[in-house]
Amino acid sequence: MAWVRGLRERDASSSSSSPEPTTTRVLCVAGDVSDDIDAVEACLREFQRRYDVVAYTFGNHELWLNARDAERGIDDSLAKIDAILRVCASIGVVTTPVLVNDHVWVAPIHSYHHKSWDDEANVAEAVPPVESVMGDFRFSKFRNLDPRTEDVARYCDALNDVNDGWNAFLDAVKPEHKIVSMSHFVPRIELMPEKRMLFYPRLPQASGSAFLRARVEQLKARVAPGHVCHVFGHTHFGWNAVLDDVRYIEAALATPKEWNTRPRSLQVGKFTNTSDEPLCVYDGEAFVADDQRAMWSEYYRLHARTPDNVELAPHSREFVQRRWGANRRATNRTDDRDDARLPGATGKIV
Repeated sequence: MAWVRGLRERDASSSSSSPEPTTTRVLCVAGDVSDDIDAVEACLREFQRRYDVVAYTFGNHELWLNARDAERGIDDSLAKIDAILRVCASIGVVTTPVLVNDHVWVAPIHSYHHKSWDDEANVAEAVPPVESVMGDFRFSKFRNLDPRTEDVARYCDALNDVNDGWNAFLDAVKPEHKIVSMSHFVPRIELMPEKRMLFYPRLPQASGSAFLRARVEQLKARVAPGHVCHVFGHTHFGWNAVLDDVRYIEAALATPKEWNTRPRSLQVGKFTNTSDEPLCVYDGEAFVADDQRAMWSEYYRLHARTPDNVELAPHSREFVQRRWGANRRATNRTDDRDDARLPGATGKIV
């Protein structure tokens, strides 16, 4: 919040009373603000003091349940989504596509991760299943939906279709328009390091959505090549790459500890957690991120992905063996059955 409050406020020249044309400043907030609804609202209000349009979609952490949710009468994560979207509507934060300056669409896309999105081979080293490691499976509840399947991802994707809003948006898009779409989760697995490079190689099983990718593909088909930039989050890896005529960017604020321990994998261009502005992706008439390099996307610009290589890289192997090797029998369960029991006290953040 200190970083948010340190961002510069709107220039006086942005006032509608100014006789000169002004720039509409739009901020894309790609989720994971807080698990506390009041903190989410406070943060978004601070952003509204600084930007003309604030667009937002929820991340997985917003859906974690806590004691304050119970006081509000929110007993599951689906109800929490509804509550957060109501807050956004009440304060004027954009959660559906909006046309800015007659030629640029800003399009939040609601989504959630599902295991089947990960279609690449697992590493040879045994690691615990994603349900045991990722807090989403302990701290969120989804009524009668099973987060180990595509249920939750399909539900969240359908939020984009409420009142036929998505189809109306697509119908309004013209070929010459530019689109900045945004999601919390990852639309393509190529936007993550290969599993052999990760400290937790099953991270992709809780990172992306095929439903989300389909939405981005729909947008690409509506406009001229190179007219879509998709902003995403979740993985805390800086990224800036063009795949199939779409530019994909992740510039995560992340945590202070992450910036202390691995700044190179977070930085995008000159953007860090000490920057006085978020990363700019569009300015005037063009996307401006061409020269904003990021470590991992730059690596894959120079080296082809080899997802069939299932041998852990040395840095990953050392961590995996230190973290899970000693307790292999107890923790390296490889049971991926859909009816396997979820761990932890679901619904409580401890």
